[in-house]
Amino acid sequence: MHPAISVNNLTKKYKEKSVVDALSFDIEKGSIMGLLGPNGAGKTTTLKMLTHLINKTTGEILINNLSLEAHPKQALQMVGASLDTPAFYNEFTALENLSYIAKLHENISTQKITQLLELVGLSAETTKKVRHYSLGMKQRLALARALIHEPKIVILDEPANGLDPQGMRKLYQLIRSLALEKQVTFIISSHQLSDMEELCTDVMILNKGKAILHGKTKELIQSTNDSIILSLEDSQKAFNWLQASPQIDLIDQHESDFHIQLKDISFDTFLKQLAASGLVIQRLSIKQKSLEDLFVELTEGWD
Repeated sequence: MHPAISVNNLTKKYKEKSVVDALSFDIEKGSIMGLLGPNGAGKTTTLKMLTHLINKTTGEILINNLSLEAHPKQALQMVGASLDTPAFYNEFTALENLSYIAKLHENISTQKITQLLELVGLSAETTKKVRHYSLGMKQRLALARALIHEPKIVILDEPANGLDPQGMRKLYQLIRSLALEKQVTFIISSHQLSDMEELCTDVMILNKGKAILHGKTKELIQSTNDSIILSLEDSQKAFNWLQASPQIDLIDQHESDFHIQLKDISFDTFLKQLAASGLVIQRLSIKQKSLEDLFVELTEGWD
C-alpha cells in the first residue's frame, strides 16, 4: 500500500539560498505527523509546497501516489489545508462563508455544512458575522473549511493558536478521531511540543531546511537515554568524580545537586561505581526525556 504522501529530494531555493534542502519522507495513511522546528527552519515553506501554493525548485511530491506537479487538480482534491492566519469574508456568517466555499466542490449540502460546524464546536455561532469571531473561533472555522470536501489529507499550520485549553483538547480529540476512524492523514506544524508529543504518531524536526530527525514519536523518545538528577554529599568530591568519569555526562550542577546522563553504562553499574567511590546519595530521581528535550538538544547551537 502506497503512502498518503511521499516526498523525494524536495528543495526550495531563493536565489542561491536553500530554504528547504533535499527533504525526503513518507507519511502513512491515518498518521498524524508533527512538523517541528525553530522559526525559519522551513516548516511553512514545506507546507506551502505540499499544497502547491509555491513552486518547488527540485524534487517530487506524490499525493496518494499521484504527482502533484503532473496532476495538481486531482491531487489537491484529496487535500484540505489551513495555513497562516485564517482569513474569511468578515461580513458573512460562518454558514455563509462555508456555503461560498462549498460552491467550489460538488454535492455539499447546507445540512452537511451545519453538521461540520457542529463538529468543530460552532453550532451556536453559525449566524454570527465572522468579524465578531475571536481568533480561536476563526481557527475552528478554518478547520471546518479544510474538512468541507472530506479530504484524505489535512495540513494545518499552528491550528491551536488562539484556542483555550478546552478548545485545544476538543481539537486534538477530533484529529485523533478522524485519523483513527476515517484514516485521514494529518500534517501539523506547531510550537506546542508537549501537545505534539501526545497527539502525533510521527514527528519530523527541521532545522535550516534540513530534516534532522524523523520517525515514530514514541520510538524516538524511547531510543534516547533518560537523565538523572541526584544530590550527593561532599559536592566538590562529587563534582571531581563525575567530571573524571568518561561514562558520565555532567549536564548541570547547583550546589550539591547534579544533573547527569549515562553514556554506555547501565544504571545498576553506575550505582555500584558511585557506592565504591564513597559518595553518599541524598536524593535521586530519573528525568524521562520528552519531545521538547529532544527538540532542544537537536536544535540548540545551530544559529
